[in-house]
Formats: sequence, C-alpha cells, structure tokens
Amino acid sequence: MMKRIVRFVVMLASLALLYTGYRVAAHNGWIIVTRGQRSFDLGTEPAFRLNDGRLSILVVGDTGEQSRNRQQVAAAMAAHAGWSSPNAAFLLGDNFYEQGVASVDDARFDQDFEQLFPADCFRCPFYVCLGNHDYQGNVQAQVDYTQHSERWKMPERYYRTRLSSADVTVDVFVVDTVAIHLNHASTGQQLRWLEENLLGSEADWQFVLGHHPILTGGKHEPSPQVARLLAPIFRQCGVDLYLSGHDHDLQLSDSGDGWWQVVSGAGSKLRSTSWIEQTVFARAAPGFCWLLIEPARLHVSFYSPNDRLFSTSILRSPSNASSPDSRLGTHCRAGSASGRRIASLPLRIAPPSPTRQDFPPRSQAPAWERTASLALPANAALQASPFE
Repeated sequence: MMKRIVRFVVMLASLALLYTGYRVAAHNGWIIVTRGQRSFDLGTEPAFRLNDGRLSILVVGDTGEQSRNRQQVAAAMAAHAGWSSPNAAFLLGDNFYEQGVASVDDARFDQDFEQLFPADCFRCPFYVCLGNHDYQGNVQAQVDYTQHSERWKMPERYYRTRLSSADVTVDVFVVDTVAIHLNHASTGQQLRWLEENLLGSEADWQFVLGHHPILTGGKHEPSPQVARLLAPIFRQCGVDLYLSGHDHDLQLSDSGDGWWQVVSGAGSKLRSTSWIEQTVFARAAPGFCWLLIEPARLHVSFYSPNDRLFSTSILRSPSNASSPDSRLGTHCRAGSASGRRIASLPLRIAPPSPTRQDFPPRSQAPAWERTASLALPANAALQASPFE
C-alpha cells in the first residue's frame, strides 16, 4: 500500500512539472509546487565603474517591521552601496508597521530610517512613497519629516523629481496609490497631474513609484482600482518602469505594453509568490533590487542578504526622448526563462505638452505642474483592512 502511495505522489509531482509557473512558500525553506516549476537563468550582473556616467539606484519596500530579515537586508544593502555608490534609493511604502508614525518627532524615524540606513553607508537621498500601513498613523508627519532630514525625501504625498548624471536623466514620479485604491476625492487631480507631467517629460527614462503593484503573483494580488487607472496612463504616456512594494517578495514582470513592473516589498516581512503570465522573475526571499541606468539600457538585479538572485537588461532606443514623432521604443529582456532575448510591443506615446529644458522650481511652476496635497487632515488614518 505504501509503495502505491509513493508512486502516486511521484506521478503527481512529475505531472506538475509539465506546467509553467510555480508558487514558492516563504517560510522554513520549503518550496511548494502548485502549478509546476518554471526555471530561469541567473543572468549576468552588470559591471560597475565609478563616475562612468550611469545612475545607480537601490530599491526596497515594506521595511517597517523590526525583524531579523530587515536587519539582514539593510546590512546587505549597505555592503552593496559600498561598491555601487548609489545616486539615490527608493522606499516603496509601509515604512512603519503597523500603524505609521504619530508625529514628526516620533522615535521611529530614527530607529526605522536613520539608524537602519546610516548616513555613513548610504550617502544618497531616499525618495519615499506612502503605503497603507503608513495611513494608519500621521501621514503628514512623513511629509514634514523631509524638513528634518537631509536624506528623507517626501515633499508631498505625490511628487516628482529628476535624477541625472553626465550621460543619463530619469524623471521619477511618486504616486499615492493608497488614495487611488480607496478612490479618494483627490484621485482625479492626482491622475491629471501624473499624465500632464509624464507627457512633459524629456528625460531618457520615466519611472513611477507607488506602493500597490499592478502586475503581481503575490498574495495581495493587484488592486483593481490602481490597475484600471494607472495602466492606461503608463501605456499612453511612455512610462518605462513601475516600482512597487505591498507584496512581500521580489518580482519582475513585462506588461507587454512597453512598461515593466518591479515588486521589491521584501524589506522586512515575507510571503509566498506565484508566476503569472507576465512574470520574468519571482522569488519569495528577503531582499532588494538594484537599478543601473544607461541612456539606452536599464540593468535590473535582485539580491537576497547572501546572494544575487537574478539580473537582466531592458533596452530602449535613445531616440525615445528626442521628439514626439520618434518616441517609439523597443524593449528587450535578457536572462528570461528561456535565456532568449524577447522583444515586446512598441512603446507608443502621445505627443507631449510644450517642452522645457528642465523642471522649474516648484514655487515657479505652472499651477498644473505643482504637486497638490490631498484634502485630508494631517492625522488622517484611512482604514487599511482591505489590504493588510
């Protein structure tokens, strides 16, 4: 009888391997195969050289829980920063579990940011977005902390900035997906701001940061409201990369519409993840992401505290930012499941609004370019029950 059971289990396991996609458990080192296992190439880590004209950015999210995972991830990021000299870092929300911060003087700013990412290791600005758990506390305190820290950057609940080196420029648009997810009254204003600023961007690359993912195989699944409202803007306005947290794992997905999705929400907590149709890489492991940006190539790498997990490159025609008529780009990925280079759909962008050499100071910008604060009280605490 036991032999029959063993043969049956072996047969089921063999059949599972015929399917693409898999689900990996995040605890105790077990891998639970629910839809078969999909293999992928490790890829090649890009060579880094100081002052070579490229931009280096570290990306992590959901760092708000004091845990062993978090300490290991932060230590690995510090070691990485020692040789990759990041120009910036992105924090993708849920910066303070479980209920945000109480005020701008809350000790958690020191414990969970200044000490976690010490200035002697991270000599760069951190561009921060809001997560659902941050809304359980005083959201405005996180905005105001920008005036109390040299490295914490959140001038408004949604905002934009430009990163530049000798050879490449990146416009970064940080959005408040919690307000979008909850269909707050400010959502229309925020979306108009995003669309107008994207169409006015003349940078080589356009990145959007938000807490909730649009493409994910993680536990939370995409927010229907966020996906419905943001994905068309990404497609029409030429977004290259959307970076989010919320799901406590590491993922890279290709939308097929010209933009890519990074999920880097494994900064402290950890949950299982799955392959979806658009998945290029997925791993349930604590860790972070590194972006190395050239004018026509974006290198994306994922790391756990002890290992490099995956690296790939996304190519874009350098003519994308030159004129409305030539803004048709082609992205390719290397290090995919098959190891082949796969071309995605062209990047089609509507004609931009009148061009400008650079972003003017916020106080001088036209009204439609200014970042508007949400019409919420300073201590607003929107319920996060729909998404843990």
